[in-house]
Amino acid sequence: MAEAQLAKKGGSYSLIGSIFHAPSGDKGISAELSMEINARLQAVLEDTLVKNITLKENVDTLGQEISRLSRENRQLSLVVKK
Repeated sequence: MAEAQLAKKGGSYSLIGSIFHAPSGDKGISAELSMEINARLQAVLEDTLVKNITLKENVDTLGQEISRLSRENRQLSLVVKK
């Protein structure tokens, strides 16, 4: 029952929450419901992968920028010491 409460969303039950509220005589979820859950989970996974790839590219860019700024800072420090 705790899973059902976690799945409750905004006063209505989410798709995954409907699994926990199936009639007691129901032996499982229908093929249609299973396919819909699978499609939604796949969409979430794809979206997460795209976001992670974008974040990795941003981190790589920031790393390059830090490296460039560090080199410039070293060069300026050497010029100032002369």
